[in-house]
Amino acid sequence: MLTTMLLIMVGLLILGFPMMITMLAATIVTVMVFLPNIQPIVIVQQMMLGVQGFVLLSVPMFMFAADIMVAGRTAHKLLDFVESFVGHLWGGLAVTTATTCTLFGSISGSTQATVVAIGRPMREKLLARGYHDSDIMALIINSSDLAYLIPPSIGMIMYGVISGTSIGDLFIAGIVPGILVLVLFSLFSIFYAKAKNIPLLPKASWRERVQATKNSFLTFGFPVIIIGGIYSGFFSPTEAAAFSVLYAIVLEVFIFKSVKLSDLSKIAVSTGIVTTVVFVLVGTGTAFAWVLLRTDTPDNYLGRTWCRSINPESTAYS
Repeated sequence: MLTTMLLIMVGLLILGFPMMITMLAATIVTVMVFLPNIQPIVIVQQMMLGVQGFVLLSVPMFMFAADIMVAGRTAHKLLDFVESFVGHLWGGLAVTTATTCTLFGSISGSTQATVVAIGRPMREKLLARGYHDSDIMALIINSSDLAYLIPPSIGMIMYGVISGTSIGDLFIAGIVPGILVLVLFSLFSIFYAKAKNIPLLPKASWRERVQATKNSFLTFGFPVIIIGGIYSGFFSPTEAAAFSVLYAIVLEVFIFKSVKLSDLSKIAVSTGIVTTVVFVLVGTGTAFAWVLLRTDTPDNYLGRTWCRSINPESTAYS
């Protein structure tokens, strides 16, 4: 059975089908062939159960807050703040990119939003300084993946819902690894810039640094609200997500005035499309996992593998 599922998934992936289709097709075929006594409607029920968790409400709200900030000035203010302090160093622009991706990830929790918000303005700057386009893409995409580690990570929220792990514990566990990866990216950027003799940027004055800090000060309210609110017990993750949306609207619409109230409906539609794709993937994964558990695949496969690793002549689980 496991071989059949793998062949279906690999075959469909090679043909270019998205992951949700491959998992759903493998699930349906397995139920129809190996579990004929189960009605196919059960697959739909399992998919619905997978997206019924209350904490999953935080996913579209964090995405909505991130999309509002992408449409506004938050990313640019963060970039100006980081660049004013490290832009004059070797690899300053690359370090600025990695650091700002980390900061924006701590605000949005979304890798996609981070790529759009940081990658768009930084790519042209990096190209102008002599970086190769392939290196720029690698830096932006991999730095944006730090949003998976730095809270409020949407990936951690989804994993916590599916596995039953405490989302607060997952958030805490991701902070130190995220910072360490950022340090490694920064060190590599410094060595790369020296090796390629990338030109240095002029050093910002302390007046410019103070001004950049003032301009970006309000944006740091996001991690304070989200992390501080959750660990102080004042917010649940879902409530923190709702408050982040409110804070993003207040910041971008009424303070920075970079987003109009009439733009929020368009941003919400875009968020809804992305959320739908994410939730279908979660529901499909839940049904796929249910089939594996229903057929005792983990126990049978892992038990057989463990017995043979201890005793190659064992006939257990044969």
